[in-house]
Amino acid sequence: MIVTTTPAPAADPATAAEPTRSPERRALIDEILVGTAVIAGHQRCAVARRLHRQGISMAHLQTLWILQEHGPQPMTHLADLLGVAVPNATGIIDRMEQRGLVERLRDGADRRVVIVRQTPDGTRAVEEVDGWRSEMLDALLQRLDTDQLVRLVGGIEELREAILTHGTDLPMEAAGPGPGEETARP
Repeated sequence: MIVTTTPAPAADPATAAEPTRSPERRALIDEILVGTAVIAGHQRCAVARRLHRQGISMAHLQTLWILQEHGPQPMTHLADLLGVAVPNATGIIDRMEQRGLVERLRDGADRRVVIVRQTPDGTRAVEEVDGWRSEMLDALLQRLDTDQLVRLVGGIEELREAILTHGTDLPMEAAGPGPGEETARP
């Protein structure tokens, strides 16, 4: 069944760029953040258990997601994207290569450069995780009535539009330290 929602009236362009900052708005945003954190945490734990049984770590999954998003990467750039030193990335890739999730290739222009590429088995591993997450979310959504689903679809459409309009990049101060920068850890 396809459900459509009535779009909200177009916002005034003068005020659309700067949403109001009221205590009520902050409380709603906080409620959404807490709710989505619970859902994400539940999914992460369930996925981590399944991955562990298959010998895939969260570091492997993060690497596969990066390669899926950005394509084959030089080892040094992949280490930067992972936020680890090159020797640590090399260890991660060693284990992933042993499991058939990635392969190393030499750059044709510079044989010193090692390119890491996801294998078909790595692609299947990501597809499995996405399938598990969809199954878990489907089970939760089955518990909602139709009116709740219609409201949720409307909210998701709004969020999707905000992502398409504004992107998902974090402000620099919220993104955490970059490669080589100090963290606040003791």
